[in-house]
Amino acid sequence: MKILLDLRAVYTMADRRRFPFGRLLLGLLPRRLRFAIMRNQIRISPTLDPKFSFRIARTQQELCEAYRILHDSYLEMGYAKSHISGMRIIKYFALPSTTTLIALYENKVVGTISIIRRGSFGVPMDSAFNLSEFVERNEVIAEVSSLAIDSHFRQKRGALFLPLLKYFWEYVERFMNLDSIIITVNPSMSDFYEAFLSFKRLKHAVVKDYSFANGNPGIGLYLNIKDAPKKFAKLYNHKDFVKNLYHYFVDFKLPHFVLPERTFNKSSDPVMSPQMLQYFFVTRSTVFNDLTIQEKMGLAAVYPKAHYRNVIPNIHRTHVRHSVNLKAKLSDNEDILLTVLDLSLTGLCIVSHNKLQGNMELKIDVAEGRLALVKGEIRWKDLDRHIFGIHLSETDANWKDFVDYMGQDFQGLTANMVKKIA
Repeated sequence: MKILLDLRAVYTMADRRRFPFGRLLLGLLPRRLRFAIMRNQIRISPTLDPKFSFRIARTQQELCEAYRILHDSYLEMGYAKSHISGMRIIKYFALPSTTTLIALYENKVVGTISIIRRGSFGVPMDSAFNLSEFVERNEVIAEVSSLAIDSHFRQKRGALFLPLLKYFWEYVERFMNLDSIIITVNPSMSDFYEAFLSFKRLKHAVVKDYSFANGNPGIGLYLNIKDAPKKFAKLYNHKDFVKNLYHYFVDFKLPHFVLPERTFNKSSDPVMSPQMLQYFFVTRSTVFNDLTIQEKMGLAAVYPKAHYRNVIPNIHRTHVRHSVNLKAKLSDNEDILLTVLDLSLTGLCIVSHNKLQGNMELKIDVAEGRLALVKGEIRWKDLDRHIFGIHLSETDANWKDFVDYMGQDFQGLTANMVKKIA
C-alpha cells in the first residue's frame, strides 16, 4: 500500500491540518527516512492543461484578483482578518522591487505568489526572525510570501501548485539576481519545503506568535539560490522523470510560462503606475497613511518624481534608486570584489569586506559582455555592515544606457499620463 499517490497527496499529507492521522504516523519516523519516503512518492505529470498560463501580474485587474484570492485564502486559514476591500493589501506590494506572480486558467487568476526583495521596508520576516546571518554574509535576499490558490482549484491543488512553484523558481533563479530566498511557513507545512525543496531552517526558526500571519505559529526557512540546483540534482537526478524534481525545475520547459526579457542585468519588474498606487494603497486601504516617516522616505526614493509626486508627496530625490545585485571590481585592484546593492544615475551603494576610502574607479558588470566604467568618491560608510555610499563624478556610455534601461519600466507605466497631459 502506497502512503502517498501524487504530489497533491504528498502536499496534503505534509499538512497535518488536513490529514492529521497520516501526518502523525509519518512524523513518528526519523527525519531522514520520513523525507526519503515523501520524495519517493512524487508523481510529476509531463503535461499541463493548455488553459493554464503563468506570468507576472501587470494590470490593476490582475492584481485585484490576486489580492482577493490571497485575502480569502488567508481568512479561511486564519492567517489574516477580514478587510472591507475584500483584498489583502500590504505595504510591501507598493515597492517596485516586489513581484507578484500569477497562475491563470482561461485568463482568470487562480493562483498567486509574491517575492518581496529586501529593501527600504525590509521584509515581513524582519518583525519576528533574526536575519543577521544574511547581513553578515552580505547576501541579497527576498521573502517568498502571499502564496494562495483559488478555492475552486483546491481539488486540483497539486496540479496547479507544482507548475506555479516551477514558474516561481525560474523567475527567481534567472531574473532576480538573489543570493537566498526566505519563507515563513506554518509548522504543518515545514516538512514539505524541507523534504522536497531542500529549504533549511534559520538558526532560531520557530516563532509561536507571528503577527504577520495573524498570530499563528511560524517556522523560518531559507534556500540558497546558487546551491539549490546541486541539492535538487543530488536528491532527484538519478530518478525517472515522474520523480525527478531536478529535471522538472531545471531542464523541463513548459510553454505556459511568460517570462521577462532582459537586455541588462536588472533585478525587478515594476508594475505600479501612479493610478494603481493610488487605488490600492490610498483608496482601497490606508497603507500609505500608516507608513512611518522612514518608510515614506524609502518609498519616495524608488519612484521617479515627475509623475508620482501626487500619490507619493514626499519624493525628494532627483534620481531614482534601483535595487540590484551586481558584481564590480576596482580598476586598479581587480582582486578586490565588490557587490552593488542599489544605484542611481549619480550614486552607488556597494558592499566590500575591504576598507575603502577616497576616490576610486570601478568596473561594473551591467550586461553580458558589457562593463560600465565609473569614477566616484565615498561619501558615507557603515563599517558594521561593510556598506559604502559612493557619489559618481564620471560615468561612461554603458552606465548611462544601463540606468536608462532601468528607468524604462516607469516610462511605460506613466505613458498614459503623458498622453493625457499632452
